[in-house]
Amino acid sequence: MKLTRIAKLKLRVFRDFAWPNDLHPFARFNLVYGWNGSGKTTLAWLLSLVEKQMALIEGEVELEFDGVARVKGSSFASATLPQVRVFNRDFVDAALSQTNGGIAPIYFLGKDSVEKQAQIDELKKELATINTKVSGAETTKRNAEKTLDDFCVGKAKLIKELLTTANSPSYNNYDKRNFKRAAEALDVQRAAAAMLADEEKARLRSQKDAQPKPSIDKVVAPSIDLDALAREVDALVSRSVVAQTLDELTSNSRLAAWVQEGLVLHSGAHASDTCRFCLQPLAGARRAALEAHFNDAFAKFQQDLSALLKMLESMKRALGSLPLPDVSRFYEALASDASTSSQNVSAACAEAQAAIDALIARVAAKRDQPFAPATTATPVPGLTRSSLTDAVAAFNAIIEKHNQISEQFKASVEEACKKLEASYVAEAQAEFAQLSDTVKTATAALDTVKKQHAEVQTKIDALERDILEHRRAADELTAELRAYLGRDELRFETKGTGYALTRNGQYVAHLSEGERTAIAFLYFLKSLQDKSFDLKNGIVVIDDPVSSLDDNALFSAFGYMKERTKEAGQLFIFTHSFSFFRLVKNWFHHLPGQRKKQIEDRPARFFLLRARRHADGSRTSELGYLDPLLEEHESEYQYLFKRVYQEANRNDVVELEHHYGLPNVARRLLEAFLAFRFPEMSGDLQPRLDRVSFDNAKKTRILRLLNTYSHAGAISDPEHDLSLLAETQPVLREVLELMEAVDKDHYDGLIKMVVPSSVEEQGES
Repeated sequence: MKLTRIAKLKLRVFRDFAWPNDLHPFARFNLVYGWNGSGKTTLAWLLSLVEKQMALIEGEVELEFDGVARVKGSSFASATLPQVRVFNRDFVDAALSQTNGGIAPIYFLGKDSVEKQAQIDELKKELATINTKVSGAETTKRNAEKTLDDFCVGKAKLIKELLTTANSPSYNNYDKRNFKRAAEALDVQRAAAAMLADEEKARLRSQKDAQPKPSIDKVVAPSIDLDALAREVDALVSRSVVAQTLDELTSNSRLAAWVQEGLVLHSGAHASDTCRFCLQPLAGARRAALEAHFNDAFAKFQQDLSALLKMLESMKRALGSLPLPDVSRFYEALASDASTSSQNVSAACAEAQAAIDALIARVAAKRDQPFAPATTATPVPGLTRSSLTDAVAAFNAIIEKHNQISEQFKASVEEACKKLEASYVAEAQAEFAQLSDTVKTATAALDTVKKQHAEVQTKIDALERDILEHRRAADELTAELRAYLGRDELRFETKGTGYALTRNGQYVAHLSEGERTAIAFLYFLKSLQDKSFDLKNGIVVIDDPVSSLDDNALFSAFGYMKERTKEAGQLFIFTHSFSFFRLVKNWFHHLPGQRKKQIEDRPARFFLLRARRHADGSRTSELGYLDPLLEEHESEYQYLFKRVYQEANRNDVVELEHHYGLPNVARRLLEAFLAFRFPEMSGDLQPRLDRVSFDNAKKTRILRLLNTYSHAGAISDPEHDLSLLAETQPVLREVLELMEAVDKDHYDGLIKMVVPSSVEEQGES
């Protein structure tokens, strides 16, 4: 798909352009020559919209492709268009950027890399802002954490002071971590349940501060079965003794006891026939009578009574000496019950002793009067068999409670402390929750900005990877730049994602416009080899790629460009540099088929962009044939002479606007002529005119018109004196007179060259 014509164009300097009927269409290779301000930049920019497939939103344009299809500028975004690559000033700005890299400024090549680096720079600015936010969020979080930490430290210290006790070491090392864990375990409901009334807290504080008491041995009561004793006494005292009793002894128990004891003292080992009391002989009959009274059965009975008495008296003594713990040894909470229970035991012991006394009395009475009838037992009121046992058991139960409290004292203190701790923590729970929420909010805010930081950093890393992946080797760029400029003073060094440029070993802080253009053009030519662009079927547009290059560099640049674009499907080259124009023209002239007679059969075609001014000061441009003098000669000098000669010798009446631009043409012609005449001089026009031997008045008129209405290399803005512009044609004649007067042979040669052409084309301009 090839561009054949710009059917019509209303855009910027092209006020109302329509493709001339007699103008040949574009070919495969196209060279467009025009001075500054003639519209080259506008055409290149227009074709860049085709490249970007962006609709034209100003002016009107209609492009013709392949001689048939016409596409309006408003449809560029949706129409089927060929692939286009445009090199112009916009491309230079987009393809080459510079950042301050410290000692070595960093340069970035390629629109994609430049755009991505610009994104990186913006992201880094955003990252710096985020870093500030991160720093602020970290400070906020630290302050919130410190406030919460100080709160926990203060509360932990208070709880430690309140709950530290000699009875338990649990709270000796209580710190903020303990408090924090306890507070985190509480919610609003649990906190409410854990709070204690002041009275309960006072009781628990008393409990945790109490001193432990020693354990108390249980009371061991004598094993006394009063019912059994009573039955035993009843049985013994009711027993009868068979003996030959003596009345005097039976009736007098004291006497019987005395006689019985005396009989024992006179028997056995103490046997004696003499009464030891009266020393009278003890008659045998009397001894026999006494022994019959006190026989073995009687003795055995007496022994049983004595044994029972001893047992009863022993039990009585045991009851009387039963040890009971002092009430002061009990915990205060048990003291009252212990006192009552102790009294109950004592009362039960007294009742038992009374019962035993009654039994002792019966046994003693039987002992004293063994032959007397047994007395009837008198029961002790209120005493039962289990009274003492129950009283002792009740007392021991209280002792058991006391001992349990002693055994569990540490646990009870721990329990009291835990309840107090829970209450103190519950009282602080609301403030703790508020401070914790502040920390959580600060943490969430920090996490958010850190996430933003990570996301931006990830984008930066991805963009940098893309740049590095597509970045060309510094040595390759250096070699291409050397080939392009024809010198190797500039070198590339890889720096981060970009390049540092050195000139003769020193880092380059500033590039000239020519160097910037050269480097960007290198990248452009290299980009034509991208897989994304089909060079053989695409359109390449190049607008003034050799700005500010010297002749040697210009030739090298041309050779490099020629090599890289010769396979293009269609090529457009716009230039205002005649030197570059000449190089491209010669290349095109030597293309195969370029010498064919019919211009439509030639692969390359030449065009001229010319700008005119209206009387209102506005410019308008038009595209037309390249003048044969420009195409056939190696200098534009002949063409300038032809223009001046034609305009000086016009006989038709032209509008004033036609004269705009002619002073500039005349100035370029005169400067070139005088440069040949006086090669040692440069600079302003007037000193060189002063050396010419010519009419001074005419020189003054020439200089006044050229200085007012021209500027070397460009079409100037008009002054207000339109009458001066009306003198254009006579002044042009005077310029020709000056050239003829100074060098007639040279002038005559130019006349021979241009007069035939001027006659044929009279009135064209």
